Amino acid sequence: MIRRAFIGLLLICIAGSELIGQSQSPQKPDELAKTVSDAYQEKKLADLDKKHLGAGTITVVIEHSLIESKNGNGLMKVRRFKNLAAIDKWLNSQQREDGSPFRQTKPLLKCAKGRCAYDFDGGILHNQLYLHDLYYSSRNGRLYITKLHLLDGD
Repeated sequence: MIRRAFIGLLLICIAGSELIGQSQSPQKPDELAKTVSDAYQEKKLADLDKKHLGAGTITVVIEHSLIESKNGNGLMKVRRFKNLAAIDKWLNSQQREDGSPFRQTKPLLKCAKGRCAYDFDGGILHNQLYLHDLYYSSRNGRLYITKLHLLDGD
């Protein structure tokens, strides 16, 4: 009887620790950048909502690389979303029949002063939508996303 109770308690502790590990948010900006970058490329931003990485509205800016206009019209597209799942849904709706633009990331360059920048030293490819910058803030010791800046290779 005691053995069964011990095994039951052990299973509850293991299950609880796994649930806590799943919802734990990144503690450092470079961890946040890696987490978001991986989820962005895998089209799984919605999965990050359970980590509570958004605190309010998240702005998404898409900068088009090929539009040349005198006054910059059309160069930037700005949208605001309540969560990462909505961003994923909207980005998926923007895809063409062949699946492009394909979500891509570059290596992390650095995180400082509320911004994580990715290294674009090697240039960009057409039909790719790159995660260019991740803007973050902190509230009560938790990091959260304020803005995603994407670069469209057009």
